[in-house]
Amino acid sequence: MSFSRFFFGLSFFFIFIQSFFLFAQSRLPAQKGAVGSDKRMQPLHIDGKDLPPVLYINPNPQKLPSGYRSIFLGMEFEDVKEALKKDGLYGYRGERDVSLLPGENRVLIETSSSGYLARCWFHFYENKLYTIIINFNPEKTDFYSVFTKLLEKYGEPLSLSPETVYWENAQVSLSLERPVSVKYIDRRVFNALADKSGVEESAAEILRSRILDDL
Repeated sequence: MSFSRFFFGLSFFFIFIQSFFLFAQSRLPAQKGAVGSDKRMQPLHIDGKDLPPVLYINPNPQKLPSGYRSIFLGMEFEDVKEALKKDGLYGYRGERDVSLLPGENRVLIETSSSGYLARCWFHFYENKLYTIIINFNPEKTDFYSVFTKLLEKYGEPLSLSPETVYWENAQVSLSLERPVSVKYIDRRVFNALADKSGVEESAAEILRSRILDDL
């Protein structure tokens, strides 16, 4: 009788162990998925603070924009002026907001207001807009609000630091900088100007070296 009880207890023990391992194996994929989900939801760090883990980063982001509201990169100078006149948010005051920049074929429009947009700059090269800088009024719009909206629309940034968040594609670079500044840059024009500047600096250095050699 005691042997039968022992055998019954042993059988029950092995059945329990086998059931436990089958249950653990069935739960393993779900647990792996949970770990991946937790990893995706790790908080981002801004200014030494953890942003909430529920922060949404769009897995299917929209294409990066080429401008803000009715003003877009590549627009001609006169078209931008007309768009600014029609949009009171910028506070455009006409020709007194237009300046010529040092260098050939460069023009700047600078606007300011006391509303949501504190100060904005529009840079032109050869009559085409290639840089837009929008400074939001930090008393009306905060960095975190703009940051979360950009994540919701354009997905994970290319780079992230406490001061700057940066996205780019082949045509446009989009950045958010502190305190609350959004920049849109035509990468093709910007890179061409950077290359031209490098060539000009090299030529100037060669000329300088020759002048010094004549001493």
